Amino acid sequence: MSALKRESERARAIFDRLKPLALDWYPTVMSRHYGQPFKALISAMLSAQTREEQTTAASESLFALADTPAGVLALSDEQILSAISRVSYPGSKLGYLRDICARLVENGGEVPRTVDELIAYKGVGWKVATLTLLIAYGRDEDIPVDVHVHRIGIRQGFVTPDTKKPPSVNDQLKAILPRAIWAEWNPLMVQFGREVCQPRYPRCKVCPVYDLCPRIGV
Repeated sequence: MSALKRESERARAIFDRLKPLALDWYPTVMSRHYGQPFKALISAMLSAQTREEQTTAASESLFALADTPAGVLALSDEQILSAISRVSYPGSKLGYLRDICARLVENGGEVPRTVDELIAYKGVGWKVATLTLLIAYGRDEDIPVDVHVHRIGIRQGFVTPDTKKPPSVNDQLKAILPRAIWAEWNPLMVQFGREVCQPRYPRCKVCPVYDLCPRIGV
């Protein structure tokens, strides 16, 4: 068996062991907005450098006021800032939110379906774009890369430690992970990273995939 085949099987084993446990872990905010392109895009943008709980609260507060691009544009700055105050950099994200909604209104409310189109919007980088496409349209050609996916990928030996850029992390993961699990890898690693494989103090002693992980850098 080739080394690549062994790594692919190890990745599958990690996935299969963790997925049933995820039902008891904190759900990712994006899971609330599957098939809802506008909400998926806005929640993904708001989630940058923000914990799940804060993103959830901010998204739900905003969408309770308005859940369409035109509706958001009709809100005052004060209303928006009050709704999204829990996220990191709410002032900057207010500007991003208005720019996104204005462009969507010009586009007839249609959320773009490609990474290149999405990253032309303010506040939308590669990670937000790929996450939006996955949640909004089920597009799983790429694996959205956030801090959890990046960190755990290195610890598990699927990503080289000196890899910094999310698209490069994505490429390395796609070379190893079975195609069938690409769509679920990001939400699963976000949950796993919050509950077990934490940034500073990973809970290796209780990790359900301890025997499958080389613990690189731990």
